[in-house]
Amino acid sequence: MRRTLIFVSCLLSSACGPTENPPADDGLVELGKLWVVSERLDRRTCPSTKCGVVGQLMFREAADVIETKDGWGRITKVYSASCTKGKSDYVDTGNSDCNSENGIEGGEFAEWVQLDKLSPTRPEDPAKTATDAERVVAQSDDFSKHRSAFVKAANELITNGRCTSADFEEQGGWTKSMNEREAPVYFMYCGGMTISNKIYLNAGTGKID
Repeated sequence: MRRTLIFVSCLLSSACGPTENPPADDGLVELGKLWVVSERLDRRTCPSTKCGVVGQLMFREAADVIETKDGWGRITKVYSASCTKGKSDYVDTGNSDCNSENGIEGGEFAEWVQLDKLSPTRPEDPAKTATDAERVVAQSDDFSKHRSAFVKAANELITNGRCTSADFEEQGGWTKSMNEREAPVYFMYCGGMTISNKIYLNAGTGKID
């Protein structure tokens, strides 16, 4: 047990030197529940950055690592890739081929994430440092990075009557738009969760749509 714990620590921190002797098959090591320490963590169809992305885990979100391999952790059981004409319907970006090189065999795959983006200790909630003026948006995605932009936009929307404090409190703040992966675009619903009430914010420019 102690040997396994030492190896797990090395996987997460890269603190052990070349004299360490991990088990021959690191796939036998189960790390259990870990937490995301990066802003986003891609969930891939196999343990490689060349494999397709089927979604993302957010900062402070938990993942159960049930197998490890070469610095990667498997976080799901095998399930259907929903292959259509040789392509997986679940892949959002990257390689969507339904083949073994992409981790899809027999029309099934499991999700893998990079272990260096996970920690056995959950990161502190950025909302703990929120001021009174920031409370309504303190649970926003990426709050620590865009807190001033989130507060400014929320105040503007509340002041002009487009949104209410209750709208932000009910939804927890701004949510990252997965349709805009590379841009700091977030959304809110004001006055009801319908398409017509959806409001977008570019936290980089401050533009509200």
